Amino acid sequence: MDIPRLSKSVRKVTMLQRDELGSLRPVVLFKRGRKKKKKSTAMVKPFEQGARTLARASDAATSTYLRRHRKSNRKRRDGWVGDAPTNMVRAGTKALRKVRPAQFLGL
Repeated sequence: MDIPRLSKSVRKVTMLQRDELGSLRPVVLFKRGRKKKKKSTAMVKPFEQGARTLARASDAATSTYLRRHRKSNRKRRDGWVGDAPTNMVRAGTKALRKVRPAQFLGL
């Protein structure tokens, strides 16, 4: 018997079956395994969070700059040259907004 796709919240599917004596017996059809523990110690966890925050900030800055760069080029010929300082400052500001919460981690 094939089991249909189940949502992640379903942990176990059990069917009741009668045995030779006529009593009901539970039969497990599906059981989700346990979640794996993270392989990280408590001392390293704040540094990992800080590194992840900086990576997200870097991603936000580069994607913001690239979007603004393309928009400048669409507006006028070689428009990115004149708009580069403004675009870089605005992208940097967006990155700083992502980094601010990291100050509370003690980094």
